[in-house]
Amino acid sequence: MKKILSLLLAMTLAFSLAACGGQDASLGGSGVSVEKAGASEVASQPTGTETSVETEETAGEGGTLVAYFSWSGNTEHMAQIIAEQTGGSLFEIEPATPYTDDYDTLLDIARQEQSDNARPELAAQVEDWDSYDVVFVGFPNWWSDAPMAVYTFLESYDWMGKTLIPFNTSASGGFGRSLSGIEESAAGAEILDGLDLTESELSDAQSRITEWLDGPGLNG
Repeated sequence: MKKILSLLLAMTLAFSLAACGGQDASLGGSGVSVEKAGASEVASQPTGTETSVETEETAGEGGTLVAYFSWSGNTEHMAQIIAEQTGGSLFEIEPATPYTDDYDTLLDIARQEQSDNARPELAAQVEDWDSYDVVFVGFPNWWSDAPMAVYTFLESYDWMGKTLIPFNTSASGGFGRSLSGIEESAAGAEILDGLDLTESELSDAQSRITEWLDGPGLNG
């Protein structure tokens, strides 16, 4: 009788320990995913999380690119809204040698580059260019034209069969004479009507961009 009771007690204790261990493992998994954001933890998360990560990495394939040059952050703000509404991938047009942070010095550099019709070398190139059919190109108005780095970008790729849509920020000058330069530098592209916003209009950028994109039906 004592042997039977001992056996039953041992079995009961083993079952209790197994149940507690299962609860700790579940809580521990949640704790890791919340407290640590390292790449090693991503692989151990549920399949649904892995899928969202992969989709994010390949979102640009076969679709829309939002390329932009921004010095003060205004054009970048527009680019982010456009990418969010269209499902496009962002690409920042950056010169290999960054521009100065000093505004007055920047004005002199911009004027000199325009005078020289310069084509500054860029820091990076677009990967899988052929996978994009629609390309938004954004930039600020510098001396009534696009920054010369934007023309470097445009002239680095084959635009045949692609749709180019410009967007712009300025104090008041809009696109200036940049549209004719874009048409020349992106030969073969179908160029749609762009959107230019002044600094005072940027506070309403979300609704203005939505209304603009609804025209050609480009909202995602």
